[in-house]
Amino acid sequence: MADRLQVLVCLSNPRGLLLVNEILTREGFAVTTASTLGKFEDAMRLGGFRAIVTATEAIGAIREIMRLSVVNIRASIRGWVDAQTGDRSCLFDRAAFVAGLRSATGSGLVGPGTSR
Repeated sequence: MADRLQVLVCLSNPRGLLLVNEILTREGFAVTTASTLGKFEDAMRLGGFRAIVTATEAIGAIREIMRLSVVNIRASIRGWVDAQTGDRSCLFDRAAFVAGLRSATGSGLVGPGTSR
């Protein structure tokens, strides 16, 4: 696990947390998860993280705790409206998400939603 990029994922949505963990693990990242800011603070004590994945509403609080690159997962969610039915839907762009994370960790491939 030492040669894999260490990422801390902090999402309050349990399903989102599980899916992001699965995606990143498949992509070769070493993933630690936290569902609350308290658990995030506990995980930060482990150290060694290269980036943090979270959602828009948690970025400010996370920035107060630690100064690592942050990837906003919401930047990889594409919404649209079906022109015929008016139904709203969304799609998670996995490729853009992983590219943004690789960019944030300095491992190549530029993507959306990253800040340092």
